[in-house]
Amino acid sequence: MASSIDITVQGMTCGGCANKVRTVLEGTDGIAGAEIDVASGAVKVLIDGTVPADDLEFAIDEAVTGVGYTVA
Repeated sequence: MASSIDITVQGMTCGGCANKVRTVLEGTDGIAGAEIDVASGAVKVLIDGTVPADDLEFAIDEAVTGVGYTVA
């Protein structure tokens, strides 16, 4: 059963920003997908359970920061 982690990403202003964040998250081990609301910055990260949650939270922050956005 997949679960999720809810985060807020600051700095996204358009669909292109959302696609950039989605692409980097979906390329991260342990992440099955991402649902993004650009207006609010809300991101639901769908996890596949193959990576411990503590490690995944660090990887999410690092991935989002690496493409120029901030996890609040």
